[in-house]
Amino acid sequence: MVIAGIVVWVLWSDSTAGEGIALSLVGIASVIAVSMVFFVVGRSEDAERAAEAAARDERQPATDDGPEAPDPSGEAHPRPALDRRRPLPPRRPS
Repeated sequence: MVIAGIVVWVLWSDSTAGEGIALSLVGIASVIAVSMVFFVVGRSEDAERAAEAAARDERQPATDDGPEAPDPSGEAHPRPALDRRRPLPPRRPS
């Protein structure tokens, strides 16, 4: 697309439409190129995470105890966002 944009710009640079088409083609090609770079980086990060998870699974012994029960000591809150929120304002007397 970049080459097509350059060709259009060289052939029809004297008209506004030619410049617009050339700029559009080069711009679209640039967006596609940046998108592909992000896609490739994301795929490599996913593959790295999968390899780390596989290595972690090999090191840990397999247990079939089911889901973990919450900590009965009360220190770990199942919804930590509730601990971080601002306190509610005082209630008005009714």
